[in-house]
Amino acid sequence: MKVIKNFFIVIALFILSQISMTVFSIVQISITKPLSVLGLSAMILMVVVNIAILLWLAKKLKLIEFNTAWLTKKNMLIIIGSTVLLRIIAIGGTLLIQQLNGTQTSDNDAALGVMFNNVNPLLLFLIIAISAPIMEEIVFRAGIIKLLCEKLPILGVVLSSICFGFLHMATDIPNFVLYASMGLVFALAYYKTGRLEVSIMVHFFNNAIGAIAMILMQ
Repeated sequence: MKVIKNFFIVIALFILSQISMTVFSIVQISITKPLSVLGLSAMILMVVVNIAILLWLAKKLKLIEFNTAWLTKKNMLIIIGSTVLLRIIAIGGTLLIQQLNGTQTSDNDAALGVMFNNVNPLLLFLIIAISAPIMEEIVFRAGIIKLLCEKLPILGVVLSSICFGFLHMATDIPNFVLYASMGLVFALAYYKTGRLEVSIMVHFFNNAIGAIAMILMQ
């Protein structure tokens, strides 16, 4: 009974985590020119509120602790090591996709490039580098590993990695392997430390690199 309850909690967290991104996508499709100052401010506020609500729920569900106990030397080394490993996986995965698919980048990165074309740098960085890591780690790591697979955390690590791969536009095996492997790094960072803040920071640094690259290319 508890597993069923937690399953629906994870689904609810996932749906909530997609609100701001869904609204942003609809707006991007609907308009043909950059957002006005008022529109940009409203969009930023919506993303921030979405993040705040999800963090509040994560705190209520005891998925995250708002203290500095996670700031240890061991955890810092895990964050740095995981970030380096993710860059290696990203580069290797992209090269594999180029060789096998004949495309320059992954399907997910290509879609993001189109979606965030000419988007305000602040909004771009907020969504990709801050919102996505927080939202996805709460759902995929804390939600699946701690809530859904509390008694079988290894299963949770595997399941969260698979789900992460499929939900990042994995239309073929190379794309799936790339994102499932990245999901595995996030999952192991969370599993090894037991702190969601650690996997969020790993995810943040990984996404921040991509976000900055997108901003510089605009």
